[in-house]
Amino acid sequence: MALEFDGWIDGITATGVVVFGVIFGLFFIFKGRKSGAKLLIALGLANMFAGLMFLGVFSDFLTVLITTKNIANNGFVGMFSYIWFAPVIITAMYIGTELLVPKYKWYVVGFFIVLSLIFEIVMLMYPLASFRFDPVPPLEPTRNLIDYNINLTTLAGMLMGGLLLPVLIFLGFGFLYKGIQSSGIIRRNFFFLSAGSICF
Repeated sequence: MALEFDGWIDGITATGVVVFGVIFGLFFIFKGRKSGAKLLIALGLANMFAGLMFLGVFSDFLTVLITTKNIANNGFVGMFSYIWFAPVIITAMYIGTELLVPKYKWYVVGFFIVLSLIFEIVMLMYPLASFRFDPVPPLEPTRNLIDYNINLTTLAGMLMGGLLLPVLIFLGFGFLYKGIQSSGIIRRNFFFLSAGSICF
């Protein structure tokens, strides 16, 4: 099966995100363990988990390349991607609260652990309702990868939106706040991390 242009773009992008997410994540973890910097270890884990959120579409892309057929369109692609959403949120909130409100870190992180687990349970119990699921395979000449995006009008979608907004505030603005307080290369690096978090 020949993929359309959109399919190639999605597949190559997912491959890059997964591969480089894992590589950079392991690099940060190694550097963090070597220097004893817990935040760097957490950043490495968050980076790796964020990359693995594209594992579903990456798996579908590889399956198409090897077998010329998509993975069975039964919600697996979405679950394989969003199973990593809770670890991303938890590690990101750990970093954000450590930057902004370290005294209340575990209260905030504990709250988000509970919400993230609820998201995972809802997604796993109702996968076909949580994603933009179409059980009918596309007709010729449409040849693309499976749409794994979450349906924002469902409970899982609303939970996801509600979890992402605080991450933007705590992580994006947490790095920005630390950047304003710092100087030199450290200041620039914090600004880069802030911009990357907000854009992601």
